[in-house]
Amino acid sequence: MLFAGAAAATPAGTVVAVSGSCTDRGRVLKLGGTVQISDTVDVPEDGNLKLQMADGSVISVAPGSSMTVVSYNIGGSGRHVRLSLTQGLLRAHVTSVTGPSMFEVSTAVGTASVGSDSADWFIKAQAGSAQVGALAGTVDLTSTVTGQSVSIPAHWGTRLESGLDPVLPRVWTQREFSAVIRLTEVQSGGNGSASLNINAVNVSRR
Repeated sequence: MLFAGAAAATPAGTVVAVSGSCTDRGRVLKLGGTVQISDTVDVPEDGNLKLQMADGSVISVAPGSSMTVVSYNIGGSGRHVRLSLTQGLLRAHVTSVTGPSMFEVSTAVGTASVGSDSADWFIKAQAGSAQVGALAGTVDLTSTVTGQSVSIPAHWGTRLESGLDPVLPRVWTQREFSAVIRLTEVQSGGNGSASLNINAVNVSRR
């Protein structure tokens, strides 16, 4: 099991691809490096970062993004994950687990949570707004202020403005998905880019 008190012993995630000077509390992240619970990772405008998490999920962080691993609990009681996206864009490829599961990403204006066993989705946080799109699975987006939620099915997306209810979801075009996919991919041969074979990385599983 992972919990806050054991963060130093068991990493929440491992760096499997990186480009640019991505940092964790000022420490430059390198291939094979680890990220702990409560850590904040910052990706510069010329960087990208991909993490394989303790449950096998993969988090890809786009340029100009800042994300905090608030909690990453895996154990007999299921999964309880909370990430905080201060700014920028991330892609979360969430794997299925046995038992109850909560996987959510919070922003200043609202919180997105996975409503299916697994999901492949995106969330973007900007000043006063957020956007969510689902490639696979279902994601729920809830306004911090109004408490209203919408459910986003596969191939759909929506946005949320500060103080308002989420906009009703709509089908996202391939062009919209391609744009966020491109931003969250670590470009091979880029500025100091490196990557590991994800299948070869050992992770902590239930």
